[in-house]
Amino acid sequence: MTGTRPYDPARDDLAGIVGLIHRAFAQYRGKLEPESGALSESVDSLRRRLEQNRLFLAEDDGRICGAVFATEKGDAVYLDRLAVDPAVRGRGIARRLIEAVEAHARATGAARITLGVRLALQQNIDYFQRWGFVETGRKAHEGFDAPTSMEMEKRL
Repeated sequence: MTGTRPYDPARDDLAGIVGLIHRAFAQYRGKLEPESGALSESVDSLRRRLEQNRLFLAEDDGRICGAVFATEKGDAVYLDRLAVDPAVRGRGIARRLIEAVEAHARATGAARITLGVRLALQQNIDYFQRWGFVETGRKAHEGFDAPTSMEMEKRL
C-alpha cells in the first residue's frame, strides 16, 4: 500500500530523494531544450529548496517511491518536481502526491494549485488536464524566443 507524508529530516535521506528525482526525470535527458533542471538537483539544492518549500513523499512498502514539492506563492500553492520512480509507475502514486499538495493547499487557505509543464510533454499536459488543471499561459525559458512551457492551475 502506498501512502504519502511530509518529508522528515530526521528520517529521510536527501541523497536517496535526489536519486529518485534523477531516475524519474532520466527519460527526458536529451529530449528537452533546455534540459530539465531536475537532472541537476543535488543534496545541496534540495536542502536550499526545503528552506521555502514543503516536500511530500510517497512510500511503497516502506520505500520512498515518489516526491513532490509545494511552494506557497500568494493565493496559490505551486506544485513542482513531481517525481515517481519508473519501477512503480501506473500505481496511482502521482495522483496521491497531487492529492497531498491539494490537501496542503486547502489547509493553507490557497485558492488554487499552479504548475508548469513543458510543451514537448503532451502526455504530462493531458495527465494534469484529467486532474482538473487548465492552461493559464505559456512562457519561454531564458534564451528562447518561443514558448517552451505551459502554466496550468487548478482552482480549489
